[in-house]
Amino acid sequence: MKKIIAGSAAILLAGGSVLGYNIYNNSSKSNGADIIKEVKVARGNVTSGITESAAVNVESLEQTYDLVLNSTSVSASVEGESSASGGSKSMGGGMSMNGGMSSGGMSSGGMSSGGMSSGGMSSGGKSSGSKSSGSKSGSMGSTSVSTKSESSAVELVVDKVSVTEGQTVKVGDVLMSITPESIDKARSSLTKAVDDAELALRQAQINENETKLSAKFEYDTRIAEGQNALSVYNSSLEEISQNISSLQSQITSLESQIAECKDEKQLSQLKTQLETYQAQLSSAQSSRASEELSAKQTYEEACMYYENAQDLYDVSVNDVGSASEEAEEAVEAARSDLEAFEAYIADGKIYAEFSGTITGVGYSSGDTLSSDVAIASFADAESITVTVNVTEDDIAAVHLDDIVEVSFLSYPDEIYSGYVSTIGSSSTSGNSSTVSYPVTVVVTSFPDTLLSGMTANVTFITKQVKDVLYVSNKAVITEDAESYVLRKKEDGSEEKVKVSAGFSNGNIAEISGVSEGDTLLIKGKVS
Repeated sequence: MKKIIAGSAAILLAGGSVLGYNIYNNSSKSNGADIIKEVKVARGNVTSGITESAAVNVESLEQTYDLVLNSTSVSASVEGESSASGGSKSMGGGMSMNGGMSSGGMSSGGMSSGGMSSGGMSSGGKSSGSKSSGSKSGSMGSTSVSTKSESSAVELVVDKVSVTEGQTVKVGDVLMSITPESIDKARSSLTKAVDDAELALRQAQINENETKLSAKFEYDTRIAEGQNALSVYNSSLEEISQNISSLQSQITSLESQIAECKDEKQLSQLKTQLETYQAQLSSAQSSRASEELSAKQTYEEACMYYENAQDLYDVSVNDVGSASEEAEEAVEAARSDLEAFEAYIADGKIYAEFSGTITGVGYSSGDTLSSDVAIASFADAESITVTVNVTEDDIAAVHLDDIVEVSFLSYPDEIYSGYVSTIGSSSTSGNSSTVSYPVTVVVTSFPDTLLSGMTANVTFITKQVKDVLYVSNKAVITEDAESYVLRKKEDGSEEKVKVSAGFSNGNIAEISGVSEGDTLLIKGKVS
């Protein structure tokens, strides 16, 4: 529908129904009755333009319960195994021999005054046994933090709903309150999650420190053993040779004593000891090769661990930092959840996030908030549009961002504003041969109770004079190229006043020579 409108903005500025009038019958005659209409001189804008009508589209907004927090359980542990794979041989002690010489041993001058003990050489002396092959002390491993996260909504129970459908609210208005019991329960749960995460962080830090200390001990041990490996190896070979030499020397000494001994009883003891030493010498000589090989293997292993000490240390502590980082992240997440909760429900109330008319409320007293159900839905005050079809004859007068006037069928006495947001490039013809183009207008001012589907009249302004006096065209009388109006005086009589008429849109006209609020008369006849 296309029409030319006039003075609609002036109605708004004047604050009343400017073009409304009083009608009264002045006389009754056979050729008709005299009709007198009263109109007021008003101040405002005189506008002409192209007007099209269409339904209002009001976007719907939903405020949801989005306090969905991560519930995370955290634990820290040390995982690992013995540091020396297969066990490296100990290099710390000397060789021991079964039944070696006592520290008293034989004197350099031959037999002691007490002679040889019947037990032969005491176990405190050297032994032909092989070196021990025990594992290194200490352990190496890594600290790990185990986390389990679950997203869950904090359960809050509605105490009282403060809004109803159709109510107009602004951002920050109270929508509903929450029961103190449900708030306390949720706060307790979130606080415990923070405490648990902080405890796990401390445990991870302790475990990691222990891992680092153990790894450092292993590193220092490998370095020390590697640095002494050659010396220990040579000492081991020397001990093997000395052991055999010592046995041979003892045997020679016993043989000499036997040759000189005259006492049968003592001679028998010496022969028994000789046999024992000869057996020990035979055993030492037969095991010499294997003992030397064992010493060489121990030397090579010590060298290997020495060369790889840094790499082995790095492996042991490689994951130490990441474990604490994971625990710290869990602490930050738990604290963030608690802070978000406090910010959301600090005073036990939920506030409107949008301005507009409430079109729905999802809860009542006693309900538990859920992310699946909207708290409230709103008619979006920032997304009210009208899309009208403008014919090809008029589309050239429409431009992007043009300011337009908007009136609503449900609110006929007010004029609102908007602007052109889009002009469609595709034409439509409908059931007629007239080609039209869709033009979308964003409405920037509107009544509080505007609803989607209401009829709006959009005027694309082609000419406008602002802040002028205007009156209905029918009140202006033209005689001999002069313009007059009939003004009603305070005593009810009328006077003829000369005026100057300016821009007219066909319904109202700009006027000067009278004052705002003057009552003018329009006379006519009806049959």
